[in-house]
Amino acid sequence: MPEHVVSHPTAAKKTIAYRLVKERFLDTPLSTEGARRYGGRWNPAGIGILYTSASPELALLEQLVHLPALPYQDLPRLFLITLTFPSVPKSVEKLSPKWRDPATYYENHQLLEKWLRDPDVMALMVPSAVVAESYNFLLHPLHKDYSEIEILSTNAFNIDLRLWNVRNA
Repeated sequence: MPEHVVSHPTAAKKTIAYRLVKERFLDTPLSTEGARRYGGRWNPAGIGILYTSASPELALLEQLVHLPALPYQDLPRLFLITLTFPSVPKSVEKLSPKWRDPATYYENHQLLEKWLRDPDVMALMVPSAVVAESYNFLLHPLHKDYSEIEILSTNAFNIDLRLWNVRNA
């Protein structure tokens, strides 16, 4: 999937994104509450944004780095949400050389400060800390187009046991 922008009869461009959610959050797949409560690499606590990925594979890797070392059978049930939003994400430029380091999250927050307060675009494209050659999309719920996000599908998603055995070996 080299290109994640698809034609749509009623819009110039739409972007496809992916998000893995735990079963207990399945009824609110576009919620930014977790990011608002705890903050993250790109947002401080108190400001919620929706973290999505450019591919299902990247969504899996982003989820794996946050799962605790549990026995495979105790993993939460995950669901892959495929969604589309009505714009092409704006690329974030001039990242700090240490943008991946948790100690410098504040620098990332400062870089996105204007967008976090008053989003001029709904989506930003940032590199993944897991695979820097791949991209995540940050979606801002305060942007006027946020309500136009469309969920295309929701499917149960199983983590291949071989990935889990390697991780916990």
